[in-house]
Amino acid sequence: MIRTLIIGLGNIGFKFDRKNTKEKITHSSSIFHHKKFQLIGGVDKNLSNVNQFKKIYRVPGFKSLKKSLENIKPDLIIFTTQPKINDILHLSKYNNIKFILFEKPFIKSKIEIEKILKITKHKKIFFTLNFQRNFSKKYIKLMNSIKNGIIGNKFKTFCFYNKSFESNGTHFLNLINIYYNNIKKIRKISKSKDDIYLKYKNGEAYFFKIAKNNYNNNCIVIYGDKGKIEITSRPENCIIYKKVKDNTYKKYFILKKTQTINLTSEHLQNNVLKNIYNVLKKNGKLLLKEKSLIEYLSTINKIKSL
Repeated sequence: MIRTLIIGLGNIGFKFDRKNTKEKITHSSSIFHHKKFQLIGGVDKNLSNVNQFKKIYRVPGFKSLKKSLENIKPDLIIFTTQPKINDILHLSKYNNIKFILFEKPFIKSKIEIEKILKITKHKKIFFTLNFQRNFSKKYIKLMNSIKNGIIGNKFKTFCFYNKSFESNGTHFLNLINIYYNNIKKIRKISKSKDDIYLKYKNGEAYFFKIAKNNYNNNCIVIYGDKGKIEITSRPENCIIYKKVKDNTYKKYFILKKTQTINLTSEHLQNNVLKNIYNVLKKNGKLLLKEKSLIEYLSTINKIKSL
């Protein structure tokens, strides 16, 4: 089993499903209920979070990363909060750590990223960002079908997301970059720093921030010159429309619904854990590599400079 330590016991680390852990929304519950992973501890500066975590999962809780590593030996560490470079430097002292999974927002400094790359390469530690959909076979197949012309070309993509662009908007950015080529231009399209326009070589993308707690309205709408695709959340479904001639107005076309795909028949976080397990057991390659991390960092820094 992969012994796992959670750093950060806030919403996505622990609190969202603490009243019903079988929902497996958080990292704590996803690890706890996975047959190939063992939850061995959690870290948070908030003592109340630590005590609740200990009570529910019956494992050690700590107020500092240093204290936790003095007492337990994890194979996998999951950062659900923004890490500091000193945390990574401290982790490098321990030979038992084999993999680090980072949530967003991630470190923004190029110098610090280069340090992390150097440290992890030297210590032979794998790491990646938790872009769940990039580990999903269904999502990757869908994005590649868009790339290969299922709705034509000349894309216009509209992404609606909650919270910040760094934490949630980048989930969609990293996904649509599968069918887009080379960001040519980035600009704000409102007074909000999180409403963003991106010009690509083969199309355009618009990102709009919605109400903070409005998770059910996260969605992507993708237009091509031969059709449209809608991706909804809760449930996460994909609806494909093809362009057909309008029988009433002969000179015009309409969009006809041709297919609906359930994108979450398998739990999204399980796809990430499956890849981590296969990498550590030498049965597979890391699906989301350094290139995606560098692209993420580059785009975030350009947006921050607007």
